[in-house]
Amino acid sequence: MTLDQKSGRWLALTTLLLVLVIVYFLFFHWFFVAHATLNEEVVSLNDSRQKFINEAAKTPLLRDKIQQVKQTVGDNDEFLVANSENLGNAEITAILKRIVNEQSTDQNQCQLISQSPTKDQEPQQFEKIILRVRMRCQYDVFIKVLQQVEESKPSLFIDDLNIDSRQVQQYRRGQQEMAEELLEIRFILYAYMKKAVVGKNED
Repeated sequence: MTLDQKSGRWLALTTLLLVLVIVYFLFFHWFFVAHATLNEEVVSLNDSRQKFINEAAKTPLLRDKIQQVKQTVGDNDEFLVANSENLGNAEITAILKRIVNEQSTDQNQCQLISQSPTKDQEPQQFEKIILRVRMRCQYDVFIKVLQQVEESKPSLFIDDLNIDSRQVQQYRRGQQEMAEELLEIRFILYAYMKKAVVGKNED
């Protein structure tokens, strides 16, 4: 076999290979690429489907947990209706004012001097709404106020109660000057919202 024959054969093979490569990229490459892409999508869809199946399998357990929460918290009127600190402060203040007004027919019998919202320094399981209250009240009226606070729904709690007595001069038209004893009262009033406290390390 001569050198020219060998060169011609190699040239023919190279030309054929080049033609095959061109034909592949022109007519077949897109098919294999599209097929590979479809395979990836199928795998991804199968993974997503499996995740949905796994999540669906948890549904009965989640329903049970939700029902437990509703039984212990969600339908519990022990908590404030409010779901934010500002609304909670407004709600607990309104409840206290209503109780005081219901138990005293005269402002001189019992009056709220101040109600100051306070941050919870030791948060526990649920968010707490706190008021620092100062009031001036007759003894028998204050006892009724305490009873109503104890029976209130949502539940109200009193802490750090301080009571001092003082003589208040009362002037009444057509009557002599009278001295009436009122209690100078300070305490912390608080209630809880249905919001779990989020820890520092929790998202």
